[in-house]
Amino acid sequence: MSCRRSIIVCAALLARSAAADPPADGETIIIIDNWSEREAARDRQRALDEAPFVTVVHPDEHPATASVADALGASVGAQTRSLGGLGAYESVSVRGASPGHTAVLIDGVPLARIAAVTTDLGKFALDSFGEVDLYRGAVPVELGGAGVGGAVNLVTRLGRGEHGERWRASLGAGSFGARHLRVHYGDDHGALRSSTTIGYQAATGDYTYFSDKGTPLNPRDDGYDVRRNNQFTQLDAASRVGTDTSAGGVRLAYKDQGLPGTIVTPALRASLSTLDVVGDVHVPHLMAYGLVERQALRDPAGELGLGVEDRRYLTLSGGATSTWQAAIDRHRLNGGVELRADRFRDADAAGTRASIVGDREGAAVMGSIDLVVDPDARIVVTPAVRLDVVRTLPTPEPEAPMPVASRWDTVPSPRLTARGAVTDDVSIKASAGWYVRLPTLVELFGNRGTVIGSPALRPERGPSLDAGVVWAPAKAIVEGDVVIDRVFVEAAGFGSRPRDTIALITSVGYVARAMNVAASEAYGGELVASARVAKTVTVTANYTRLVTEQHAMEVSFNNKELPRSPGHQVYARADVARTALGRRADVWADASFQSDSYLDQANLQLVPARLLVGTGARVELAAGLALALSVENVADTRIEMLPLNPAPRPDLTETPTALSDYAGFPLPGRSFYLALEWSH
Repeated sequence: MSCRRSIIVCAALLARSAAADPPADGETIIIIDNWSEREAARDRQRALDEAPFVTVVHPDEHPATASVADALGASVGAQTRSLGGLGAYESVSVRGASPGHTAVLIDGVPLARIAAVTTDLGKFALDSFGEVDLYRGAVPVELGGAGVGGAVNLVTRLGRGEHGERWRASLGAGSFGARHLRVHYGDDHGALRSSTTIGYQAATGDYTYFSDKGTPLNPRDDGYDVRRNNQFTQLDAASRVGTDTSAGGVRLAYKDQGLPGTIVTPALRASLSTLDVVGDVHVPHLMAYGLVERQALRDPAGELGLGVEDRRYLTLSGGATSTWQAAIDRHRLNGGVELRADRFRDADAAGTRASIVGDREGAAVMGSIDLVVDPDARIVVTPAVRLDVVRTLPTPEPEAPMPVASRWDTVPSPRLTARGAVTDDVSIKASAGWYVRLPTLVELFGNRGTVIGSPALRPERGPSLDAGVVWAPAKAIVEGDVVIDRVFVEAAGFGSRPRDTIALITSVGYVARAMNVAASEAYGGELVASARVAKTVTVTANYTRLVTEQHAMEVSFNNKELPRSPGHQVYARADVARTALGRRADVWADASFQSDSYLDQANLQLVPARLLVGTGARVELAAGLALALSVENVADTRIEMLPLNPAPRPDLTETPTALSDYAGFPLPGRSFYLALEWSH
């Protein structure tokens, strides 16, 4: 069961429990009631004192079945794209950048992207992490040479929960055969803290959807079909221990899912299974990690592409980063060195075709200095630079007339951030930088099937900048009898102009070649606001305005919008919390809106605007035991009206189309989920 709702963290950086006494002078306030004092102080400090714009998503405001992508989809500046249904592939686009321009890390460990341009964030259960940090735009250099879209860092929480609980468990079931079971244990052992999570989630996944049978201008054959082969089973486990200065752990995630194909060409037998193992150790000045991902793609009936497939994919990644700091008067110097190696293999399980093997090794040096302009540290300017040197080795091909040489890329990523504290409650932030995405193994050397390699591809690169203001008052605002005890407002403008964009261009049939096609630009603004009145009603909203434009030599693409980039996105949520008979009850409702967008570069395939509404409630039954109900897509929206331009005749100006993020991959209608939660 997915859920596209979240309290915007940047919106929530500030306060105490609703059960606490009214704020006194100097007392810090926060948005989410059950955060600890330590988290409240830390998050408010980040909102006002750090230059990057960061959305911090906490699992508390989401069902235990929510994925990381589900939660980020309601965050300002971010857009989630799903292939439809429970457990389906989900990616996140930030500020109009392609998903490949948003780096993904787990506890600071970069997930390998040697073969694929992005990571499926739908396979990570939100509840297995303590928080998710979404950096929009500027990214700390130690988190890597992130792209224009920023970075997502999934962070494990160590120790006891917000109320001192050691155990937390949840069990639930809902629409489309969805069910889950999760157990978490965390404790403090003196200076050592631990965290262990085990989770199970699954669904039969089949649901009805609207289909025009591939004939959008002929309404006589329209109807509803059943989305089949949409089942999935997911298991995850993580264990981590650490102190204030050191930590280490291992995380496993397994997912087996059907691949139902598109509406026009359904696939009833295709499947994909994925096993991820990530391990890391952090000690003072050093972080080392290893990553293994094994995938099995089975298409016994040749329903997905060019024929029968039974392939095995293996990705290995390992690396180490050393960082240090030094004080120079009131300034601070930061430096680091990183080494990394990745290996990818694509093997035919039947042995009828040769395997594809590729290697990539890289090293990076990074440095920054926090220049405190005035003695009170009210203005801090941080110039930083990261320089990556990467070698990529292609697959040896004895039959090739000429061998393909190894490829070297040297890519600098300079950036500058600044933060000025206007008052104790108001900060102004700004950043500018130059960001890079290297081409993947498949883009460079192909896959001996549907993609022809282009060894001379240039990296995607370009400038990015943003600026804005944060207002986070530490005291309640009293207007007559009305007490607004929590307030957070953030406004920012941003812009980027990437060039040498890499795209797969179809040449003959299903065969495509990776090419540097064009430059583009994206700019816009973000607004986040949240407030709570009388410790009872909390309202949170965010708005993203995005303008995109392609600068291409191809006339049919030039000056057109970038695909899948809606110009307007709005998310709003209202919560009401009351205590009766000693038990707390919460009721919420949310709504998300996005304007129309296009699926293709030529702006011919339109995705209609849509509004989705959700609601839910949570009631405490006894000490530590609660019942939660959530309803998504309350209006059961499954059809959007697609304008026809030009209209084929005066009485046919629009046609129905299935609700979807991608053409041919419909999203489900109304869904329910009921969960029992326990903590001790």
